[in-house]
Formats: sequence, structure tokens, C-alpha cells
Amino acid sequence: MKRNIRLLAALLPLLLSACSLAPEYVRPDTALPDEFALAEEANSATLEAAQTPAEALTAYSAENREWWLNFNSAALPRLQTLALENNHNFAAERWVLAQAFSQARAARSSLLPSIDLGGSTSRRGSDSTSGYRVSDTFGGTVQASYEVDLWGANRESVNAQDFMAEASLYAWRGAGLSLESEVALTYFSLLAARENLSVYERMLAGAREVLDYQEKRERLGAAAPLEVARQRGSVQSMEAERLGYLSSLHEARNSLCLLLGVTELPQELEALIAQDGLMEILPPEIGAGLPAQLLARRPDVAQAEARLMAANADIGVARAAFLPGISLSAQAGWSSDALEALISPASALYSLGASLIAPIFDGGRLMAQYDQSLAAKEELVERYRQSALSAFWEVSTSLTANGLLREQEVSRRESAAQTAEAYRIARTRYAAGAEDYISVIDAQDAMLSADNSLIRARLERLNGSVALFKALGGGWSGESSASF
Repeated sequence: MKRNIRLLAALLPLLLSACSLAPEYVRPDTALPDEFALAEEANSATLEAAQTPAEALTAYSAENREWWLNFNSAALPRLQTLALENNHNFAAERWVLAQAFSQARAARSSLLPSIDLGGSTSRRGSDSTSGYRVSDTFGGTVQASYEVDLWGANRESVNAQDFMAEASLYAWRGAGLSLESEVALTYFSLLAARENLSVYERMLAGAREVLDYQEKRERLGAAAPLEVARQRGSVQSMEAERLGYLSSLHEARNSLCLLLGVTELPQELEALIAQDGLMEILPPEIGAGLPAQLLARRPDVAQAEARLMAANADIGVARAAFLPGISLSAQAGWSSDALEALISPASALYSLGASLIAPIFDGGRLMAQYDQSLAAKEELVERYRQSALSAFWEVSTSLTANGLLREQEVSRRESAAQTAEAYRIARTRYAAGAEDYISVIDAQDAMLSADNSLIRARLERLNGSVALFKALGGGWSGESSASF
């Protein structure tokens, strides 16, 4: 027994001195600018770079959560909370994440010994001159085995699984960000449809009053039939547009319910939605010189890097396969014809062994696996670079679009104000007999078009802000919040 203990003590340094054959990981160069350029100045805070996936994850948790609070909407926070709690697709992604973490935990078992306990029993009978004899035999075994991780292959396999679990975590966060973005876009569409519906209902009420007035004048011979017909046509056109926006409102509401995982919106949520108006929800200000390192915390970019790090660890596994491996095994057991004597020292059996396995000839299999691991890493290097480049241009495009959309909304607002004034003047002059009614109809159509364009400009600006938040992986404020 002492010899066995000395043997284990001699092997212990080997157990504790596992090295790694994986290449040192270096983040691929993407040759991106240091920051995003903006034409206008702003005073929003910026974030520092997240240099590693772990730091990127911390940055996401601290900064990306509740980015939608920047819109100062009464209902949007509640909508987002319900969606994250109840959306079935997002719930399914949680279980995908749970599977990935379970696989990572299972991989860690290769770093520890495995111990199995077994038992057996048998009965034998024999017929002899002295009569029929029955004998029972009982046995028990304890087996232990351990693979010495001389070259770090098991450790790198564990690292690879950990990185893949981390990639799944980023995928889950990306799914959450996509859900939040979709909720915001759908809600803004609902508010835009409601705003357009309100405009047409207001204009339609005035147009019907004018039509009644025109019809009375026609009966008295003071209005031409052409003027009355044009007004009737205008009223019917407005009614058709009103019904179209009513349909859009119901469609957006149904889409919102689907995202929230409910069959109808709760009453308390309806009350919050009633408090919001599209023109009162202001897009957040955008900071100048946003650092390009913000892209490192985007879920898709961080996921691509985590997968690349897993592939880097796989190279260490493939290299270790060329080298010899040592396996240790031990077995202890008891065997007895009598149950009460099963665990007596005299019945004890044990064995202790070690085996060395080294590849000699494998028909090129190991080299092919090594080449495959190298090719897989190079593939993921290029995919990481493409992800980073795509993310950069998404942000750059969104920044440019947001600046132009803001200027466009200013022009649309001025246009709406001027066409409303023109419509007021046209109606006043028509009532005074200084204009024909065609001028009133034209001014009315122009005002409606300008109002619709203003609503569309605000919706596009809000949607552009959501797109920028999503492109950045969340907010860009320097203020931290609770963990996601």
C-alpha cells in the first residue's frame, strides 16, 4: 500500500504541471478609425473601450440596459419590461443559453477523476450425491480513472466550451436587444398611425362642415355644382385615408401584443399609451466623436470574438493530439461467498495502473484535424473582421441618417406651419368672395400632405434613433445602471 502511495506522489507533479499548446490569443486588427465623425457638436458623454469579452459583457450590462428610457415615453418602459418577461421567442433563447452553460459545465468533468461504484451478486446451484447445493457470491468494486493533462488538451477543450458558452450569452443579449428595438419601432408606428388618424378625423370634421355649408349654398343657387362635387370628393378621399390609418393602428396594436406575449393590452398599459404623443417623444441627442471601440460591446461582434477565441483554444487541443498521453486507473473490490464477510480485509482486491499512449501512425488523421483547426480559426478571424466592419458602417450610416433626419424634420415642421397658414388665408378669402373654392381645396390638400410628412419625419427620426441604439449595442451614455 505504501508503494502505491509513493507512486501517486511521484505522479502528482505531472498532474499539476499541465501546459497549454494553444497560440496566444491576439485580437485581429480591423483597421477601423478611432471614433465616428459627426458634422455637428453635442455634449453627450462617451464610453471607454471594452478590451476583452468579459469587459464587453460588463459594459453591455452597465450601459445597454434600458436605453429606451432616453425617449422619455410613459409607456415604452412598461412595454419593454413586459416583452422581456413574456415574449416566447426570447424565453426560448434563455433555454438555448442554459444548454450552452450545461455543456460548458459538462466539459469541465474532463479535468477531474472519474469514480464508479459497482456491485454484483450471483447464485450457483449443483446437484451431488450429498444433495442439491446452492452458493451465493457477492462482489463490490470501486473504479477510478484519470487522464493526466500533460499538454493542456483537456484544459483547452474546457476553455473552448467556455468561450462557446460566452458566445451563446452574447447571442442571447443580441436577441434581447433585437426584441427591445422591435418593441420600440412597433410602438412608434402605433403612435404615428394614431397621430395620422387624429389629423384626418380633425380635417374630416371641418371638411364635412364645409360640405354642409356648400350644399346649402347650392340649394340657394349661390354655389356652383363643381365646387360641391369637389368638396364631396375631398370628403370621401379623407374618409378612405382615415380608414387606412385606422387599419394601420389596429395592425400595430396586434403586432405589439404579439411581441408582449399577450392577447390584449392591460388597462394600466392602455392608460400609459394614452399619455404619449408621437410629437412629444423626443429622440435623444447624439454625442460627437463616439469612440469606435464601442463596437466591441455589440453582441454580434462580441459573439464573433468569443467564437474566435474558442477556435484558438481548439488549436491547442489539435496540437496536443500529436503527443503521448498518460492515463491512471485504480480499482478496489471485494468478493465473498457470504454477505457478512463481504468487506473483510481478507476478501479485498485492488489494482493500480498507468498507461502511456502515443500516436505512431494514423493515416494523416491528426494532421488533417490540426489543419482543420487552423482553417477554422482563419475563417473566424475573417468573420470577426467582417462583423466589426459591418458594425462600424451601420453606426456610421445611422449617425449620418440621424443628422439628416433631424434637419428634414425641421423643414417639415416649417412646411406644415406655412401650409396651415395658407389654408387659413384661403378659407378667409373664399368667405369674403376674393377666392374661388378650388384654391381652398388645393390649400387643404397641401396642408394634409404637409401634416402627414411631418408625422412621417418624426417617425423616421425616432426609428433612426432606435437603429443607432441597436447598431451601438445599446446606449452611449456614460451613466451606469443595474445589471441586465
